[in-house]
Amino acid sequence: MEVKFAERTKTMGTEGAFEVLAKARKLEAEGREILHFEIGEPDFDTPRNIKDAAINALENGYTHYTPSSGLMEIRKAVAEYISKTRGFDVKPEEVIVTVGAKPAITFSILSLVNPGEEVIYPDPGYPIYNAATLLAEAKPVPLPLLEEKDFRFSLDDLEKRITDKTKVIVINSPQNPTGGVLTREDFEGIADIIGDREIYILTDEIYSRIIYEGEFVSITKVERIRDRVILVD
Repeated sequence: MEVKFAERTKTMGTEGAFEVLAKARKLEAEGREILHFEIGEPDFDTPRNIKDAAINALENGYTHYTPSSGLMEIRKAVAEYISKTRGFDVKPEEVIVTVGAKPAITFSILSLVNPGEEVIYPDPGYPIYNAATLLAEAKPVPLPLLEEKDFRFSLDDLEKRITDKTKVIVINSPQNPTGGVLTREDFEGIADIIGDREIYILTDEIYSRIIYEGEFVSITKVERIRDRVILVD
């Protein structure tokens, strides 16, 4: 019998980097030497201290179910880190631990966005922004990143894309794949545009410590909209 998958699976795209990786691995198995530019990961192995910590956790019995939001020890550590790096007080109860950024992004969109509503996201950008929006049966609205603005978006372009159906604006800084970095002025402009409307900001800051020029700034610095920000890091 042929398996008939749910209709929603037809809208979900694949992440091209993994498709290219599979082809590259196949070529490597055939003896070809490949330089990997497809997957965003370091070319060195996991550091020894991280391996040791994982081994120690296994040996000390951390092999059972945890609270769905994550172990409180981890949530406290994350809260301390975000408080230190973003400059405002974060409580452990405000932290949720996920297995990577992809579930955090997907769960946030599924939790906030109803079918037919709209999600604005940077383009080009991480494919999961579009895929998670389609999974939520919502409308993806791409926001072009402009080379002449160092791969930042225009606030005018953002304002033109906001409608009464806009529910989430996704931002990513430093940005994947362009490396563009948003500024404090950009964030103040976003806050001015959304005003008091029920529009949430999903800020993907996973590359916050990979910056070579200037200074990293988070949209959480804009206190007047902080209660509508979901931070992924």
